Amino acid sequence: MTASLKTLAFLVTAFPPEVSGSAHFNWARAQWFAEQGYRVIVFAPDWQNGTETAPVSENLIIERYPSQPWIPYKLTYVPTVQAARAISQQIERYQPDLIVMTDVERYFLLSAWQLPGRRYARDNQVPYLAEYHTDVYNFSSTYPGWQWLRSVVRQLKLLSHLYHQLDATICPSKAASQSCQEMGIKNTHIIPFFGTDISTYNPERRNRKWLEPWLTPQAQDHKTIVFLGRLGFEKRVDLLIEAFAQLKRRRSNCSLLIVGDGPADVVASLKKVAEPVADIHFTGFLMGETKANVLASCDLFCSPSPYETFGLTVVEAMASGVPVVTVRSGAVAEYLIDQKNAYLVTPNDTVELGDRLELALNRDNTALIQQALQDASHYSVEHGCQNLHEYYQQLLRPNSADQVLVSTPNSLPSRVG
Repeated sequence: MTASLKTLAFLVTAFPPEVSGSAHFNWARAQWFAEQGYRVIVFAPDWQNGTETAPVSENLIIERYPSQPWIPYKLTYVPTVQAARAISQQIERYQPDLIVMTDVERYFLLSAWQLPGRRYARDNQVPYLAEYHTDVYNFSSTYPGWQWLRSVVRQLKLLSHLYHQLDATICPSKAASQSCQEMGIKNTHIIPFFGTDISTYNPERRNRKWLEPWLTPQAQDHKTIVFLGRLGFEKRVDLLIEAFAQLKRRRSNCSLLIVGDGPADVVASLKKVAEPVADIHFTGFLMGETKANVLASCDLFCSPSPYETFGLTVVEAMASGVPVVTVRSGAVAEYLIDQKNAYLVTPNDTVELGDRLELALNRDNTALIQQALQDASHYSVEHGCQNLHEYYQQLLRPNSADQVLVSTPNSLPSRVG
């Protein structure tokens, strides 16, 4: 079904040149919908490099808004108060048929203190949706000095009041929806929209030469464990370092690559924890082909974070033919089965994590890898965008939006999910 010149406006904070999974998805999603015949307008931060409007194609325009670092996590850029007002004016000019805001708390709290385009949406009966990408509610408790944020949100039901200014909140998983419910956000729909470019990740990329920049000649035959992602306190890489240290005492021929970057204080803290342990290497961010090659060339992937709303890097590892060791928590527990397509452990248990890393290194993982490859194929960008497309189509049909928006919380429209 074609979009029939419908205009979609996406208000995002995560977008290239940011390298997070959400940023890559927001960019891929914009391109996908433009290719389907929608007119797509993306409002994205300028990273303080000046504002510009960049028409990517006939159907895709990137509007860069003046931005500033978000106080709780300064590698994320959010709109200024003046930018939010300008976005509202631009929305009036573009006259979208549907507006989607990702990570509402970043747009509002400690940033613009506004919901751009809300008045236009109300005046013109245009669906105004939230997408819940990041579990800010839970991971704020891992940041020194920000634990109060979770308590204030819970006591005042602050995010509940905020999110209910939007017509519906789209969650990519049951875990994300549950976090919303805990905050008092009731108008949720579970739609598995996240996905990655599965074609980029492939076991055939495996070649130990890609690890040579970090592994010493003496470590070339080491079993190599990799973490890949943003280095934030919520990712709990400190637990992985502790578990690796335990493993290292029992099995010396292993190395750990920590691929990614983050706030300077977080990285410094992790390097301090890792300093006494041999064969731990911080690579910084790796992008594109290099990232895919390094991932496929490792022996295990480990993500110890209990707060994933989906887990894009987990799927990328599965698609690369690399066994996954992660926690039995968050969204990943919805598509991973212990010792079938991954290895699962109890959150925050470094002893169990170290034991499971050793088990995974000692096992023949052929069957597990084959199952993981098959399962990863269901989490492509195309699958996720198709799920959103079906939902948007219901909202854009005449006289159908109200019925869809007020349906039972957590309902899955049509075959979505």
